[in-house]
Amino acid sequence: AIMRRVTAYGIAGLLGASLFVSALILLHLTRADIDWTTHYVSDFANGRLGSVFVFGILVHGLGNLALDLGLRRSLDPGPLRAWAVVLFGLSAAGIAVAALFPTDPLGAARTPVGLVHWVAATVSFPLELVALFLFSAAFAGNPFWRGRRGLSFALATVAAVALAGLFLAVSLNGMPGLAERLALASFLAWEFWAAFQLARLPSSPAARKGGPA
Repeated sequence: AIMRRVTAYGIAGLLGASLFVSALILLHLTRADIDWTTHYVSDFANGRLGSVFVFGILVHGLGNLALDLGLRRSLDPGPLRAWAVVLFGLSAAGIAVAALFPTDPLGAARTPVGLVHWVAATVSFPLELVALFLFSAAFAGNPFWRGRRGLSFALATVAAVALAGLFLAVSLNGMPGLAERLALASFLAWEFWAAFQLARLPSSPAARKGGPA
C-alpha cells in the first residue's frame, strides 16, 4: 500500500508539471503581447487567459508537493533526506503562493500582492536548487536511487548553471525572460525525471534494488 501511494505521488508530480508546461505552451501561442525574451512568465497572469497561467502554476506547486512526499517515502531516513524534503517542500509552497498572489501588471506600481509574488517566486528557485543537490546526495543511501544519483547530480548542475544565468540576466537586464524560461526548463527536467522514477517504482523491496534507468 505504501509503494502504491509513492507511485501515486509520482503520477501527481508528472501531472502537475505537465499541466504547467501545457499552460505555458498555450499562452506563448496565444499571447502576442508578452515578449518571451524580456517578460517573465508571471506576466501571463494579467490579461487574456490569465486564469490559465494561475491554474497551471498552482497545480505545478501542488504537483511538486506530491513529488516531495513521494521522495520522502521512497528514501531512507537521514539528515540529507530531511533537509531536502523541507527545502523542496518550501519551494513547492512558494510556487503555490506565487499563483495565489499574482504579479502586478506591466508598468504598474508594486502592490503588497505583487511583492508577495516576487518574494515567493524569487526564493523558490534557490530553495529548490539546494534541495535537488541534497536529494542527489541522499540517493546514494538507497538501493533504488543509488544508480540514478549521477543523472540527478547532472540535472541539478544544469539547473544551477541556468539559475546563475537568470540572476546575471536580471542584474544586467539582458533578456531576463529568456533566461527565466531556460531556468524553468532545467528545473522541470529534474522534476519530470524524478516523478517518472517514482511513478515506475517497483512494488516489492527486492525489485527496488534494480539499477538505473
